[in-house]
Amino acid sequence: MAAVAPAHAQVTDNPELASIPRDDQLARADAANIDWSVVAREDAERRARVIALMRGGAMRTARDHYHAAMVFQHGSTLEDIRTAHALSSLAATLAPDEAGYRWLVAASWDRIMTTQLQPQWYGTQFRSDEAGLFLYPVADGAVGDPERARMGVPPLAEIRARIGETAAAMGQPVHPAPPTIEQLRRAQHMTGSVTP
Repeated sequence: MAAVAPAHAQVTDNPELASIPRDDQLARADAANIDWSVVAREDAERRARVIALMRGGAMRTARDHYHAAMVFQHGSTLEDIRTAHALSSLAATLAPDEAGYRWLVAASWDRIMTTQLQPQWYGTQFRSDEAGLFLYPVADGAVGDPERARMGVPPLAEIRARIGETAAAMGQPVHPAPPTIEQLRRAQHMTGSVTP
């Protein structure tokens, strides 16, 4: 009698999809000494490989979706970041108990907002200029700390209190007078460019 394969074979995470975001994070490990022209080229190569894997049906688990989302979160276009948000939302839906997946949903949403010169909701995104690092403006009342906690994001007061640590890790000073959303919009209007 022939053996019958189980109806529900164990689906495992794709090892290549796991290695690509590790490379993405390693490229950013020494935050104070990053050559962004090199990282941008490598990021584009990583996104292209993830797209090829997606098209080949390699993404099957929540973790696969999360790993792909991490790569797109560092994308250079609004479409890249929207892809990160969609992929992280799928990961969080497939594995709702994984706080890291929910955090990436919040972070990708914030990045979508900041890329469009809108206040972020959760407080995951920072920017810097010649005066130093600052927390990108946060929309008053968009979400509260209970929703931040549900999404794996610290309370807003804690995020603000730790900006010195974040700036130090990046080798930057803390901005003494962070710009408002209106000032950021005016600056973008003057220069005609936005950095996601």
